[in-house]
Amino acid sequence: MDYYKAFPFYMGYGQQWNIPMLANEDRILEDMEYLQQMYPSYAKKYQGVINSVVDKVDYNGSFIYDQYPDKTTLLRMVQSIMTVIKANEDQAAELAPSESVPWEEKESWIQELVTVLMYNDIIKRRRRKAK
Repeated sequence: MDYYKAFPFYMGYGQQWNIPMLANEDRILEDMEYLQQMYPSYAKKYQGVINSVVDKVDYNGSFIYDQYPDKTTLLRMVQSIMTVIKANEDQAAELAPSESVPWEEKESWIQELVTVLMYNDIIKRRRRKAK
């Protein structure tokens, strides 16, 4: 009975507080970065725009590090990314009008792709910050 008074309850669960888990976190981030290098061409092209927008809101105390980031603010970020992408697509269409697909046809899937890529980027930044 004295044993239970001497040690906090969580000391009996040594496996949960194991330090090598931090090395596992590093490995996960390395895997994510490696797999990002193999993204399809559209995803690679949009990832640069996403990184630049998320970089602007990546600071201490930013909403992206809140436990539950505001959905409306995240959607506004997606819209600002879409504005930049549309401007880039318009420039590309001017250079090669015969090869371009109309923006209206591809806007919905590009927005979904951008949303997923942005959330993935935010998760990666949050994991790095937590270390």
